[in-house]
Amino acid sequence: MKLIPLTLAAALIALPLTANARPDAPTGRVAVVVSIATPPGVSDAYLKGEFDKAAPRYQAIPGLIRKYFTIEPKRFGGIYYWSSKAAAQAWFSDAWVARAKATYGSDPVVTYFEVPLAIDGAKP
Repeated sequence: MKLIPLTLAAALIALPLTANARPDAPTGRVAVVVSIATPPGVSDAYLKGEFDKAAPRYQAIPGLIRKYFTIEPKRFGGIYYWSSKAAAQAWFSDAWVARAKATYGSDPVVTYFEVPLAIDGAKP
């Protein structure tokens, strides 16, 4: 069985929002996929430790429903589930992009997706 990256899976189940979004598009919940090039010399183990340290900060962000921390070859980031596009845009501001670039040395790729329906899977 071939596995696909988590970020691709998230993209396949949501509808993209663009700068020219439909005027009749709902203003409800959105998913945001963020991907950043991993700086040279930074290991997956180091990233996982940083994720653990950052978790409480993300738990306090207004409008953030859920966040998945992601690692893939040469990239890391997250999948975010927000209560509204406005809440997501407030977090992923120009200042956030500038901080990410200054911290990691490359521009983050931030993609918004409309979430017309979200479900919980079967409980283990």
